[in-house]
Amino acid sequence: MLSWLDERIRFILLIPAFLIMTLVFLYPVVYTFYLSFHDWTFFTLDDPPFVGLRHIMHVLQDTGFYMSLGRTAIYVGVGVFLQFLLGFTLALAVNRIKLGHGIATTLLVLPMMVTPVVVGLIWKFILDYNFGIFNYALTLLGFGKIAVLNSNELALPSLIMVDTWQWTSFMFITLLAGLKSLPGEPFEAARMDGATAWQTLRHVTLPLMKRVIIVSLVLRTAGAIKVFDQIFVLTGGGPGTATETTSILLHRKAFVDFDFGYAAAFAIVLTVFVGILCWMAIRSLYSEK
Repeated sequence: MLSWLDERIRFILLIPAFLIMTLVFLYPVVYTFYLSFHDWTFFTLDDPPFVGLRHIMHVLQDTGFYMSLGRTAIYVGVGVFLQFLLGFTLALAVNRIKLGHGIATTLLVLPMMVTPVVVGLIWKFILDYNFGIFNYALTLLGFGKIAVLNSNELALPSLIMVDTWQWTSFMFITLLAGLKSLPGEPFEAARMDGATAWQTLRHVTLPLMKRVIIVSLVLRTAGAIKVFDQIFVLTGGGPGTATETTSILLHRKAFVDFDFGYAAAFAIVLTVFVGILCWMAIRSLYSEK
């Protein structure tokens, strides 16, 4: 009996945590599917009629969904690319320095530690048309004020800039950790063969960092897709629908229009889209090419 218990104790100890995680994860998922199959609105709370797949079909035919998906793709694609580019550059630079390495790392990681709502409020004050330091600096330089957050052309780039300011830290720290874990022998061999810094980066560093880079991009992409609080504080999805990403549209459908059935179907469709994207990225982890 004791030997049987010793062999399986590690699995037995995992059962409570597994059950809790199953309940915490499973209940919201099941309830979301339940909501999506019913016309659950503010006026049908007592007895919502069953509508089957009507809401999901409505989402798939909704131009507003695809417009918000396009804005989200721009926000995520440009933002994550800039964060990776800046984060990898900073990681390469900090990895080379000896004096002040710890101080530089700490300072560069600080933006990631700030709550997104606080980041949104800080930049809202900075970019404010009347009292913001950005427009004050423009007037000192002889330029006119710019209503950045109220401009159809500048609002989305401003959100991307704020997101990049905060989350470049994440890319930096994960890529720096990856660089620290690389073996030294390939770099010694490249140096002995007379490889330039660019050749070493392209043919040694990047191939060795492939898995770390993919994991960092997947995690950051997933985080950027679901960003809500920062956008809500800065623009609320405006002006008009210029910054209405999928998370903002989902919030509006659920908590402004009170169309909970449609919002649940929206969440399911969006989860499938994101799941396919993440699956394709993770699959590349196991490719040899």
